[in-house]
Amino acid sequence: MIIDYDSFSRASTLIHVVQGAAFLVLGAAEAYSMDRPGRGAALIGPLALLAAAIAIPFIIFAMPGEWSLDGMSAALDARRGFYVFLAMAGLLAAAGLSRLGQDPAGRNSGNWVATSLFAFALCGVLYVMLAWRVNGEAWHQVMFRHAPMCATLILAVILKAENLVSRRRSFHMAWAVLLMITAVQLLTYTEFPEAFGWSQSESYGAAQVP
Repeated sequence: MIIDYDSFSRASTLIHVVQGAAFLVLGAAEAYSMDRPGRGAALIGPLALLAAAIAIPFIIFAMPGEWSLDGMSAALDARRGFYVFLAMAGLLAAAGLSRLGQDPAGRNSGNWVATSLFAFALCGVLYVMLAWRVNGEAWHQVMFRHAPMCATLILAVILKAENLVSRRRSFHMAWAVLLMITAVQLLTYTEFPEAFGWSQSESYGAAQVP
């Protein structure tokens, strides 16, 4: 089959937007729950993370994969950087499920909280790793946009961990705000065409997957 390399950039942009929407909902729910704790607010954020986790592989299946499992497999072979997105989906799912396991009042939920924060931190690391999984001519552009995403997300995790120890409201609010800052970066991201497009270093035969 002939692979549409332009579809990778479109899919990447949409995947960033989906993640941004999830973090925006989570951050808003976390801020809301400061003064209005309850099961409703505790559910919205994790469900948004799970929705994003489901959407990411579906986007790859629908766009580069052209609604075909064989096409999706060929697309992933052609641009292995998209495996990073699948790893992100797994981490978002882990974070969402672990947060669903937390008690709304925060009692006896330390292990669940630690699991979700660890997943968020790894997701931040993957934002930087993605820069090494794109075409060489675009890695510096991708890194320039992804490094701040990594920084704000990991800083959010650190402040949330501090909040769990100190119970200070300011740390919880900072965690929520940094989640929303990360979300804005993701929502406004547009993938560079050079990141996953046809590379001059590739032979013609690599563009066609039998």
